[in-house]
Amino acid sequence: MYGENNTWVVIIYEDEDTADKALHTLKSVEKHGMIDFEDTVIVRKDPDGKVHVENAVDRSTKVGAAGGGLIGLLVGFMFGGPIGMMLLGGLGGALVGKLTKSGVDKKFIQDVSDHLQPGNSALFMVIRAARVDVVLAGLREYPGTVFQTSLPPDLEDQLQKELDTHKNEPAE
Repeated sequence: MYGENNTWVVIIYEDEDTADKALHTLKSVEKHGMIDFEDTVIVRKDPDGKVHVENAVDRSTKVGAAGGGLIGLLVGFMFGGPIGMMLLGGLGGALVGKLTKSGVDKKFIQDVSDHLQPGNSALFMVIRAARVDVVLAGLREYPGTVFQTSLPPDLEDQLQKELDTHKNEPAE
């Protein structure tokens, strides 16, 4: 389902906004090189039970766009004209993206969505590399429940403890 060396984590939150806030915090950590995402997805179930999925731009999309542009540029010159470049670039991008796809599996997203209660959200993360201490500190302020992960049991327990740190504190 995921790249051989990737770690995946799914955290469920009791409201619709906390998954967004947690991801925003982790994206700022990513800018400092403390975490490297393969893919992230936020799933919300609104009070009416309707599921909303937001997929951040994943690595395969970035690689597909860059690879497709390069393929379009090179092959387009051989076949001539900007239309040839655009068509081949689009096809090349789709092919490169498909070949490098290793993000969050859609069936897995659906399985987790089925477990969400109305008003809940979930954060899916496929992580290539991370400084565990920094990620744990970043998630500490967002109480949630670890739903599933590929972390070793001791790290999974440590993550859940960090998520429980502020669970019973009143909201500000």
